[in-house]
Order: sequence, then C-alpha cells, then structure tokens
Amino acid sequence: MRLDILFFLDYDIDEELPWHSTLSRTRQLFPEEVFESVFEHIFGMCVVKGMVSGHTQAIDSAPVKANASMDSLELKVPEEDLEEHLRKVRYMSTLDRSRKAKVNKADKNQQTITASQGELQEIKSRNKKWSQDQDQRVGAGNKGSKYTSNKTHYSPTDPDARISVKPGKARKLNYLSQMSVDTAHHVISHITADFADKKDNQCLPTIIEKLKPRLHKKGMFWNNILADTAYSSGENYALLEKEAIDSYIHLTELIKAVRMGLHT
Repeated sequence: MRLDILFFLDYDIDEELPWHSTLSRTRQLFPEEVFESVFEHIFGMCVVKGMVSGHTQAIDSAPVKANASMDSLELKVPEEDLEEHLRKVRYMSTLDRSRKAKVNKADKNQQTITASQGELQEIKSRNKKWSQDQDQRVGAGNKGSKYTSNKTHYSPTDPDARISVKPGKARKLNYLSQMSVDTAHHVISHITADFADKKDNQCLPTIIEKLKPRLHKKGMFWNNILADTAYSSGENYALLEKEAIDSYIHLTELIKAVRMGLHT
C-alpha cells in the first residue's frame, strides 16, 4: 500500500512481498543486544558516508500506543488486601466471559497501590470534575468513563504500558519513545522506549549516558543539544555543564520551579 516504501526496498508493484510475520513475530525471538548491534552497524555506515557530524543533537519524545485497552485496566489495591482481591477477581472472571484480560502479566509491585492519601483525594476530586464535564473532553464521551491514574490502575495485559495524555488527545495506554537526531542530515543517533508516565527531563541523563559514548567511539564530540522545555531541570543543566555540552533548552520549567521555591 505504501509505494514509497516499496520503491525504497526495490520491490516492483506486482512483486510478492515477505509475509508480515517475518518482522512481527521473528523480531520477538531476538534479545535487545541483537537490535543494538544492528543499530550500531547502520549508524556506523552513516558515519562513514559523512552523514553524521556529531556536534549537534536534537532530542524529542513521542507517545507510542500500546497494544492494550483502557477497558482492561485493573484497580490497584493495598498490599495487605492483594491476595483477597485476586481471589475475588478470579471468581468474577469465571462468571464474566467478556473480561478481556485472560492472564494477568503484572507482578505484585505493579498490582499494589502506591498513592498517598493526598494523591487519592486529588484523584477523587478529578473524578468528580471528570463526570461533570466529560462531554467536553476528547475521548471521554462514555458516560461510564473514569479519570484513571497510574497510581491507582494498571494494565494486566501489558504491565509496561502507562496511562498518558497529550493536550487535545484522548487518554491512552502508551509507551514513551525518546529519540535523538543528528542535525547534519537528520540521521537517528539514539532511540529508546521508556514508561509513558516518566517526564522527559527524567529521561535525558540516560540519553546522554548512551549517546555520548556512541559518538565518541566514532571519533565524534558532542557539543550542542537542542530540546524543548520539557527537558529543562536544574539537575540536567548541571549534568550538561559537567559533560561540556552546550544546551539550547528553554528555561520555562526551571523558572517555574524557582518561582515556586521563592513563594514557599
């Protein structure tokens, strides 16, 4: 269906294509190290061709939809009540054949509630407001919808998925993709998946830890970083200064934090 991809892969329009499971199933058999080595090899080829400068990297994130439904979310419970809750859920599952999650893949930590009383009260207040104006929210027209939180709910079918939302978008179970692009010819220099409830500024140290040695191994030195305000924090600016990387990141979040500190 995508003629540009067929052209790129040197397939004629009437030529038989590989079966999709060659990618979708086979890739599940290989460990992360295999994909990392393939990425390093292709990145090295781009370096040899002069497509990578190394000195300036642009970083951004994007949500990646998880293959899990919001309808399958389970309620977290206090640790002391977990076993009783599971027994009840198993019993209800035998009665309700429409239940989507046949197997609970989440570990005990994921099923146990971690929210404080204050956070629970805040979620309760949001639920009340949600029920009042849900018709005005994207993806919340369902009268039975609830304001769900990662602190109170989890996905039994995909424990790595997290509830996340972007302005103007519906709440979904997502992962978080973090990508770095070399600005010379837009070659991807680093990409990783993380939990969607993490903030971008929490992911930046790991990106630096992985990307700087990769560039150094190819004889390149990382001098500049371009990123939006979501990556700004005092800790990140200190780390970038230590690593001798000039940052072009808007200071909005840092200024907000300083102002809050002054008020308190």
